[in-house]
Amino acid sequence: MRQKASRDVVAHHSVSDSQVNAEGIHQWPFDQRFPIDVVHHLLSGRFPFRTNRHDYVELAYVRSGRLVWQIQDRRVTQNRGDLFIMALPEYHRITEYSSDSACVESLFFHPELIRTAAAKGAGTEYLKPLRDSELPHIVPSSTGLPMEIRQLMNRIQSELPATSDRARLCVRTYVKMILVLLFNHYEANHKRLKAFDRRQRTLERFKALFDYLESNYAGPISPTEAARVVHMSPSHFRQAFKYITGQPFINYLNEFRIAKAQELLAHTESPIADVGLEVGFCDQSYFGLLFRKLTKMTPRQYRQKALEREKTSPLAATDR
Repeated sequence: MRQKASRDVVAHHSVSDSQVNAEGIHQWPFDQRFPIDVVHHLLSGRFPFRTNRHDYVELAYVRSGRLVWQIQDRRVTQNRGDLFIMALPEYHRITEYSSDSACVESLFFHPELIRTAAAKGAGTEYLKPLRDSELPHIVPSSTGLPMEIRQLMNRIQSELPATSDRARLCVRTYVKMILVLLFNHYEANHKRLKAFDRRQRTLERFKALFDYLESNYAGPISPTEAARVVHMSPSHFRQAFKYITGQPFINYLNEFRIAKAQELLAHTESPIADVGLEVGFCDQSYFGLLFRKLTKMTPRQYRQKALEREKTSPLAATDR
């Protein structure tokens, strides 16, 4: 379910936790023939997102409010007029420390959009500066760059859906103009991508574990068992997992289980006690305590809020 929002209309639920799988990968519903979207939406610290990563490029401009992002194990603050950039597959999320209501304009596009058939990988040189894990994710409004990029985002939106050759050429050109602006901004700080390569190799090694979690999260999974799945010693596993995700394994597992519980509460009528058991919590008191800690409400309150949102959502009758 997706709504193409006009410049002044907010699509409240364009991004959701349900689009994130066990591996923590967020799947944006692109038109695969032309993978780009511009979305205007409201984000809120009252409904913080689950930690996720993705292979598409994300640019977010804050028109009002403030966002506090968690990126791996650190936090960055994005104020009004700032630009947030995520071009690496790092785990990140909007935290509960954000404003209750932040109006955001986001540009999402897959690198395939700017690749050409003439040479394998041609076009991706535009993304090189953004692939440096040492670069800051926030471009301050004081640089003037966020406003320039926002104007180009608006031009891109005016061409979507890009159904003609002219429109597609314009969109690709505007995207490349954005990347050139960022290239120039980051050129002085650009470094080699050794840290990125190391992170990628470790992520590949953890793929077996994420697949295991998807099928076995309802059962007992200890850090020792998780280490065995990826053929690591427990101490090496603890260190590597926190390096990749920014949090200890048990925290990640609990967050994943609570996300599964949220889906069940929102989309089924299963008793709350059964929901806790279905996602791996034998102790219902602990389930309730952890659920409230991570979502800022009880399971019952969450189910009620989900029902209310479903009834009042402007997208309720809109098919994707």
